[in-house]
Amino acid sequence: MGRRRRRRKRIIVRRRRIPSIFQCPNCGYNSVAVTFNRKEGKVLVKCSSCGLEYTFDIVPYLEAVDYYSRFLDRYEEQVSSA
Repeated sequence: MGRRRRRRKRIIVRRRRIPSIFQCPNCGYNSVAVTFNRKEGKVLVKCSSCGLEYTFDIVPYLEAVDYYSRFLDRYEEQVSSA
């Protein structure tokens, strides 16, 4: 007599996604959003809590995380020079 064939368990691989909302270096809340305006060729990085914002020109190969890191660099330059 033959045995019943066992079913293999499905292995689910969870892939991490790049976040869309980031932490503000000024106030500490998770409220920084990156908005692309492709018509004007600008990217707006703005904190909805404290109102800190910077505008960058669109570079085709950069994503939201890259603009957030530029936002952090500009903030650190501003704080260290003051």
